[in-house]
Amino acid sequence: MEEDKIYIVQKALSKRSNYKLFKALYNGVDASESSLKSLGLQRRTFYYALRELNDIGIAVKKDGKYYLSPFGYFLYSMQDKLRQWFLKENEIKGITKLLNKNNEDELSYTLLKDLEEMVGLSNFEPVKVYIDWKSLTTDLSLLVNAKKSVKIATRYSDPIILKYLKDIVKKDVQIKIISDRKAVAVRLANLSYLTLDNTLLETLNYLLSSPNLQIKVSNVQFSFIIVDKEEIGVEIPDPFDSAPLVAFRFKSPTVAERLDNVFEKLFEKGEEDPIYNIIKPKGDLNV
Repeated sequence: MEEDKIYIVQKALSKRSNYKLFKALYNGVDASESSLKSLGLQRRTFYYALRELNDIGIAVKKDGKYYLSPFGYFLYSMQDKLRQWFLKENEIKGITKLLNKNNEDELSYTLLKDLEEMVGLSNFEPVKVYIDWKSLTTDLSLLVNAKKSVKIATRYSDPIILKYLKDIVKKDVQIKIISDRKAVAVRLANLSYLTLDNTLLETLNYLLSSPNLQIKVSNVQFSFIIVDKEEIGVEIPDPFDSAPLVAFRFKSPTVAERLDNVFEKLFEKGEEDPIYNIIKPKGDLNV
C-alpha cells in the first residue's frame, strides 16, 4: 500500500506542469493572469495540475491562494536535500571512488583542502576514509598508539576493541567510554556470548576493575574516538536510516578539542553503565 502511494506521488510530480505548480505552491499562487504567465501554463493546464496535486494531498487553499500542505512542505524539503546532493555531486563521486578503490587509501590533497574550507579549519594531517564505523575500529593502530588518553563515544557494541583497551590500560592510559542508551540491550544480550569466551570475559573484568577506565551510558548521536586530544576517528551517519554512511580518521588538535567538549558534556549527563553492575568486578586486578 505504501509503495502504491509513493508511486502515485512520483508519477504526479514527474509531469512538468505539475512540478512547476508544485514549486510555485511553496510561496503561494493563484489563478491570475500574471501567475499563469510566470508559470508558463494555460488556465486549463493550471487547474488540471492543481486537481492532481490536491488529490494526492500536496495542495491546499487558503485566503484565495493555493499553498503546499504539510505533506507538500515535507516533499519540498526532501527535494531541497536532493538539490544539495547534486551541488556536491563531484565531491561525493570522489569519495565514492576512493571507497570503491580501497578503504585504506588516503584522501587526495584536493579533497582534504575542500574539507578544511568546509569546516573553516586548517592543518589537517592525513585523512583515511572507511566504509563504516566497524572498518575504522578494526584499524586499531588508532588505539594502540595512545599515550595519555582515549575517549570513545559509540552507538554500537564493540567487543573487538576490548583486548586492545586492556593493553593500553596497562600503560596507564586514561580511558573513558560512553555507550548509547539504545545499544544497552544489545550489549546485555552479548553477555551470554561472553560466558562462552573466558578470555574475553576476563578481559572485560580486568577493564572494569581498572582505575584507569570510566564507563557511562548516554544519548550518542554519532560514534567517535579521540586519542591524546589530537587524533580522531568519527562516523558520518546516514540521516535517512541512521546507518553509518562513511567514517574518517585524521589528526587535528582543534577539532579534537571541540569533540572533547562534546564528549565531556555527554559524560557529565551520563549514567552508570548497567554492564558494570552485572559483571561486578571484585578487587583491582591491576594490583
